[in-house]
Amino acid sequence: MKCPKKIELFEELAAHYKEVYKLPPLAAKVYSFFLVETSSKEYSFDELVEKFQVSKSSMSSTLHLLSQYDFVSQLNKLGDRKTYYKITPQHLTIRLNRIKRNLEQEILLTDKLIQFHKKESPNFNQLSVDKVKIYTQHLQTSVKGLATTIEKIEKLNHTI
Repeated sequence: MKCPKKIELFEELAAHYKEVYKLPPLAAKVYSFFLVETSSKEYSFDELVEKFQVSKSSMSSTLHLLSQYDFVSQLNKLGDRKTYYKITPQHLTIRLNRIKRNLEQEILLTDKLIQFHKKESPNFNQLSVDKVKIYTQHLQTSVKGLATTIEKIEKLNHTI
């Protein structure tokens, strides 16, 4: 990566994935690298070790973690003993489904919390309930929007 704009984008993405997904720094960098470079190119394990100047064990752990998250997938080429890695083709729908599940869990837990307070606290503030209703309505709208977006992307993937 020699282009300053590419380097800046790479650094911003790495910081974002480190914070949002709580990825270790190297995993955030490797995932960002795949996103910035190209989503279709695959890299051998050795290429990645050399590119990031890290130990083989560090890279192995990183790629294992990214594979568990379904951010990268590994492949083997016929007649080649090397293992190659590339961004998972469904990475967008995987990420959107995770966000959707998190929002659905937030709705469920928020509802349980309100029910608990209503039952256990006779003087529970109705204004708080009204605020939470607005919040959960927003979350429900977001879940519906995500479901629509995921469906559109999946349809597009099936036409390719």
